[in-house]
Amino acid sequence: MLPEKWKEYLDKPLWPNRLAYYLIIFIAVLSVFGIVILIFESLFSDFSILSNTAYNQYNTTQLSDMGFFDNERYLLSALVQSLAAVIALVITLSLVAVQLAAQSYSARVIDVYKQNPDMWILLGIYILTIFYGLGLIKIIGLGILSNYMEGAIFGAYFMGFFAFICLVPYMWKTLELLKPSTVIKLLANDITPEKIIEVNRKEEQIYEIDPVQPIMDIIYIALEKNDNETVKNGLYAIKNATVDLLKNTKFKIFEEWEATTHIIQHIENIGLQAANRGNEYSMKFALMSLEYIGTESIIHKRYDSSVAVSHSIFSLYQHAQDKKMKLFILKTIGSLENMGSEAAKQKEEEIIERISEILRVIGEKSIDEKHKNAVKMSSTSLKRIGIKAENRKLMHALEKIREDQNKLSNLYQ
Repeated sequence: MLPEKWKEYLDKPLWPNRLAYYLIIFIAVLSVFGIVILIFESLFSDFSILSNTAYNQYNTTQLSDMGFFDNERYLLSALVQSLAAVIALVITLSLVAVQLAAQSYSARVIDVYKQNPDMWILLGIYILTIFYGLGLIKIIGLGILSNYMEGAIFGAYFMGFFAFICLVPYMWKTLELLKPSTVIKLLANDITPEKIIEVNRKEEQIYEIDPVQPIMDIIYIALEKNDNETVKNGLYAIKNATVDLLKNTKFKIFEEWEATTHIIQHIENIGLQAANRGNEYSMKFALMSLEYIGTESIIHKRYDSSVAVSHSIFSLYQHAQDKKMKLFILKTIGSLENMGSEAAKQKEEEIIERISEILRVIGEKSIDEKHKNAVKMSSTSLKRIGIKAENRKLMHALEKIREDQNKLSNLYQ
């Protein structure tokens, strides 16, 4: 269990988490180097990195005459050049990946890459290693560091090896960022009550500041490609972010309505777009997301949110009715019943009354459309909610339900 928690912690795209991740890699590489050195020292008695080196046995003039410094400069120069070439290639490919992602999803995806610590950490490692190598090339043969020069040179080789090793997790992370699910997850972190409320109060540049819109862009593109998995991931991310707002935010007056209706409207639009394309699979996920938000709103006493959800579900029903999607109509009735049952459990009479009225209207419209299953299901749902309301002694709500039942029964006779 503990390793899983550590893995989850290190995978988070936050500076402390990723710095800890690369520090662990550094310690691991250093440990491997240490083990290799110990093995060599046990096999070869005259082998040493810090003692018994060429600097201990010869003076600077002798080493220069032997071509020792030229050899070290050549190796360090080759290391620096290879590091510079690699980081240039990596940056180029990263920018290409960003461009492709921005074209495929949304221009706002660029912010995700800008906020990715891995790129900046890797760049810092390479810059540090390159300039460290250049500094050593400059002072080799000048007698600086004297007997410690061999260790300093070995440190440059170690840093170069470490820099190359760091390419592996960086490339893995970059490839992960190309997946829509990863991008959606990161974008969902920006859905905060402050940002949502700001969107509703600004008349201009709404698209640029709306934290939900980038996820919507990805979902709309996925709908065009019939990529239902990405649609589902996007809806679930928005749903979970919305529920977090409902659970953890203390709204001021009217702020709950402003924040939640904005998000709920986005989810409704996805359902409507899916309906226009005849994609009932994606419509189902939009409906499930609305139902979940609705029930959580009722549980956490968020009246405005639950009302907004019930209206959005009714809007999806109307669209499904126009498209003759009979199976989806039954699902909307089921979602409203679930919300009504939760409202009865939480003793929310006003919400029960609203849902009762919506179910009655759906039943009446279904009579006109000769959709018998929808009529029966509407009536049954009203009956079930009524039983739960009666058990909770919610007499006002029960009176409304019975009134709607009677109206529906009179029309269906």
